[in-house]
Amino acid sequence: MSKTSSKKVKDYSAWKTIKRLVKDLKPIAWAIAISGIVCICSVVLSSIAPEIVSIMTNIIYDYGETGVAIDMLRMGKLAIYLALAYGGAALLSMVMTVLMTNIASRFYTKGLRIRISDKIQRLPVSFVDGTPNGEILSRMMNDVSNMSTTVYVIIETLMNGVVQIIIITTLMYLTNWILATAVVVLVPLSIALSAFISSKSEKSWHDFRKVNGNLYAFIEEDYSGFDTVKAFNLEDRQRAICDEISVKYRAKVKRAYYLSGLVQPIITLTNNIAYVAVCIAGGILAVNKTVSVGDVIKIILFAKMFAGPLESIANGMGSIQHTLACANRVYQLLDREEMSKAETDDVPSGAGEVVFSRVCFAYDKDKPLIKNLNLNVKAGQKVALVGPTGGGKTTIVNLLMRFYDIDGGTITIDGVDTSLMDRAKLREQFGMVLQDTWLFNGTVYDNIAYGKENATMEEVVEAAKKAHADYFIETLPNGYNTVINEESTNISSGQKQLLTIARSYLANRKMLILDEATSNVDTRTEILIQRAMDELLKGRTSFVIAHRLSTIVNADIILVINNGEVVEQGTHAELMAKNGFYTKIYNSQYELLK
Repeated sequence: MSKTSSKKVKDYSAWKTIKRLVKDLKPIAWAIAISGIVCICSVVLSSIAPEIVSIMTNIIYDYGETGVAIDMLRMGKLAIYLALAYGGAALLSMVMTVLMTNIASRFYTKGLRIRISDKIQRLPVSFVDGTPNGEILSRMMNDVSNMSTTVYVIIETLMNGVVQIIIITTLMYLTNWILATAVVVLVPLSIALSAFISSKSEKSWHDFRKVNGNLYAFIEEDYSGFDTVKAFNLEDRQRAICDEISVKYRAKVKRAYYLSGLVQPIITLTNNIAYVAVCIAGGILAVNKTVSVGDVIKIILFAKMFAGPLESIANGMGSIQHTLACANRVYQLLDREEMSKAETDDVPSGAGEVVFSRVCFAYDKDKPLIKNLNLNVKAGQKVALVGPTGGGKTTIVNLLMRFYDIDGGTITIDGVDTSLMDRAKLREQFGMVLQDTWLFNGTVYDNIAYGKENATMEEVVEAAKKAHADYFIETLPNGYNTVINEESTNISSGQKQLLTIARSYLANRKMLILDEATSNVDTRTEILIQRAMDELLKGRTSFVIAHRLSTIVNADIILVINNGEVVEQGTHAELMAKNGFYTKIYNSQYELLK
């Protein structure tokens, strides 16, 4: 049964997303401020160059018209000033690029990914259960990378582009208003067209990011299940699914890039028309002696400079739309409803008495699973949960650990309502050994010591001996210092199970949850572990999810769970004497072995 949340997360408008992006830039405001100062200095130096070229052109023109000798010393100084202006502008532009890429984008990316990681820790387990790993990775890695890359584009566009347009426009109008008007008259039209096309591309980018997330999820799933795909010869099926998603991916990305790609050609066309208009009008005015040839050259250079920031703005608009789609997905994750916070500092101080009172729960609200469950477990009792698959055994444990919150009723431990407790403090009461083992890339010592902070080697070895794991650990190449690889393929499934059992021994919690903890070990090891488990469970409240009923015949209470309800309860002998549902399950396991 799917355990996804039915609550739909809203999409954000472009304007709200932009406002939030700007707000998120506050931690790197200092870098943006420095970049702004560097940017203004670079634009000023770039704007000085046409003035120098204009003066040099007029000197040469005057020599051709009147024969006035050229002051070579002055021309040499002007050439040096021109080189310094262009060189200084290029250097400052490089400084701004390095500053933004190596400081601003890096800090922004790091901070955003840390926020996402912290957020995931506070989200309900239902979100992680119901969301493919590849989809989460796509948002954390791909979407954040696109956002951080475009942060530089946005800042560069807003600073360098807008500042340069303002300065150049001012200088052009100070030179000649007619030529200046010829340059800027088409700008509103081009920007309006660009904004219109960009707005159309936003939805395409949003759709593209969704398909991209699906592709990531499929690839992650395909590679994690590589052995299964090979074993069942499902390569063609997987390839067909990948092809189907890839076709959708191609269609979405093609439309998104097509619409975004229209923006720059429109800007370039209008800039070229303005450039031609300046050349024609300038030529006429120069012939009529209305303006100097140097001023015409100056306006032409300014016109070419005017095209640069407009094209940057055009590219920026396309990038912004892409970023908005990525940011929307990231903010949807960051704004998801978190797990409720603790309402009490109380911590169970008894030996572990657990009471379920009229507990109700459903993964899907239309399909109730747990219905008015009542259960009273005395401290130190061993409670076995048995029943058919899907009956609610694991769900009861999930509710006890608050992986999911109940829909009705109460669960108390030593009189403390678990729904009001801090989840971390609640889970500190339990040790767990699950059928699905989890080990990380580290040494054997590290994986066992995970159960207790600052555990000594002696404590780890003692826990391993109790779990009967010491004998195989000593046969490993480096003993307790052997590194378990990321996929845990250098030890067997049964050995992994033993390490997780040793981890639980080391944790030494007052309550235990066991989910068929010996399912992956051989019969001899199972008997040894079962004896050690019986010793470990003495005096501790324990919940054992049992699939092989032979392992729980000595339980204090056996709860037979079917369709979310306790249909029978008692000891093994009492339940067998009733000759009811439990007896049928018990006998059926042995009939299958005949």
